[in-house]
Amino acid sequence: MDWNDASEDLLRQILLSTPLPVRQQMERGFREEAEALAEAGGLARVNTNIVVEAWIRVTPEALRSELPRQMERMGLDPYEFQHLMES
Repeated sequence: MDWNDASEDLLRQILLSTPLPVRQQMERGFREEAEALAEAGGLARVNTNIVVEAWIRVTPEALRSELPRQMERMGLDPYEFQHLMES
């Protein structure tokens, strides 16, 4: 599966906020989820929206309330993805 540069950059930015001891494990799960979402959507490339959706899905339910604040720090609009955080 192909990742565009913006998606790779966003993934790196997200992973920097992940504690170092679990970062590699999180990256592996994150990539698998993003690629599965892209494939399910009939896409040949992971885009930034897919990265955000995967981020939400791999974040434990108890920690999702922090995602909007983290998204804003990264220049993302959390309201654009609110429907994914509620499901």
